[in-house]
Amino acid sequence: MKRYINIIGLIGVLLLPVSCDFLNPTENVENPNLTVDAVLGTPNPTAGWKVGTERELAIVYNGLVTIAEIGSDNYVNTETFYNQQFDKLNISYQDADVNTLQFRIADLRESAIKGMEIIIPVDEDATDADMAEFLFYKGWAELLAGEYFDFLPLEGNGEALSSEANISAAIVDFQQAETLVPNSVGYKLALARAYYALGDKTNAVLKANEAITADGSFLRTIEYDAVAPNGPTNTLQNALFDRGGFDDLQPLPRLDFLDPKYYAPSGTEETPIPLQKIEEAHLIIAEAMISDGNIDDAKTVMNNIIGLVATREIATFSDAVEGRTHDNPGSRPDTATVVVRSSIDDEFKDGLVLSRQAGNVSIPIVSGTSITASDIAAVSTEDEALELLYLMRQEIFISEGRRFVDLGLKIPVSEVEFLSNPLIIEEQTSVTLPSFVPKDMDEINYDANTGQCTIKYNLNKILVSNKTSKDVLPFY
Repeated sequence: MKRYINIIGLIGVLLLPVSCDFLNPTENVENPNLTVDAVLGTPNPTAGWKVGTERELAIVYNGLVTIAEIGSDNYVNTETFYNQQFDKLNISYQDADVNTLQFRIADLRESAIKGMEIIIPVDEDATDADMAEFLFYKGWAELLAGEYFDFLPLEGNGEALSSEANISAAIVDFQQAETLVPNSVGYKLALARAYYALGDKTNAVLKANEAITADGSFLRTIEYDAVAPNGPTNTLQNALFDRGGFDDLQPLPRLDFLDPKYYAPSGTEETPIPLQKIEEAHLIIAEAMISDGNIDDAKTVMNNIIGLVATREIATFSDAVEGRTHDNPGSRPDTATVVVRSSIDDEFKDGLVLSRQAGNVSIPIVSGTSITASDIAAVSTEDEALELLYLMRQEIFISEGRRFVDLGLKIPVSEVEFLSNPLIIEEQTSVTLPSFVPKDMDEINYDANTGQCTIKYNLNKILVSNKTSKDVLPFY
């Protein structure tokens, strides 16, 4: 693993003068001439190592967001090109994607550690801001480990620690980063997310408010590169858009208007994935208010979120090549005349499905929501407010892998780790899924003759009904 990280970091160093930061995807190539000593012999090696670590982050998200979206109710996998088992919540420690994700997270963490412990100490041009960024990357790897895995080691061949222990480690790193760069919105928002994950309402709200005060429109993205042989390209963009008529992943019909979040602006461009955005801070604050019984103030915050989302970028492009298929062509909604309801007990709503064959579509590529001020005004109880807020979270974070976490789903330690690390116990290779999350969560009933689509489960309502479970809604 250490040799692999050295190579990735060095790639960033050697190619730094070129205009694109994500270049020459020679990962897994063994070259004895590429060493840490070679990196340290270049001018300002820290800058290049940060490029390599940023590239590691992009690779992590390629291993994360596609399987996380498939494993949630956001998307159903209608082809076989991507993981079929996650769609059925058959999440096994033997799954190749589980192993890939685990080790990519470890790669990111180790790359950050090398930046802090080997590169910065010998670079006279390195700054506190550089150290803070490596702390952020290390903390982000630990945050992902805690959010997505039941147990995962914090070090090579180490004991597998609980998700709470991994997130707590992330908090320590984010705190140190914030100490070095106190005005960083990203570090404050990272802390808010980590505290939220642990159910620490006081600190989550504190950091969320600080982030909003520092920058009310903050957005940090993960960049990709479509120019060969640069890369990496955006894997989820490939699944949602680039493969066109294959129609690999189909959105839940009530989320159709948000798909595809990632598209090809040109033959040389990829759509970035949002890593952090200030919407999250508002969502945390609103949920905290609801949990405190402060519904009216929460409704004000939710209205503010609608206003913020309205300022985010919308892209207009053709998606006509993509149909809406499932088992048979035409078996999924594909016209704006279709009405959708979240379950048989909910009311039909229009405006959620787009007519893709009629011309260009306009899609929010940062954040979008169907929630209106009228929807918020109609809320009168705590559970109604929570259901609406979690629908808002689902819409705003679509295609970012976040819904998987909101559903309380966790991934087990991989088989490769189990076989190679004597400290891993067999119980840590078993997946634990919340009993209230159905495995057929993205099933629908669509009648093309009536233009009506009914989703089998309103999972936001199910989440709220189980809000006291340790697996979901962390403020309860």
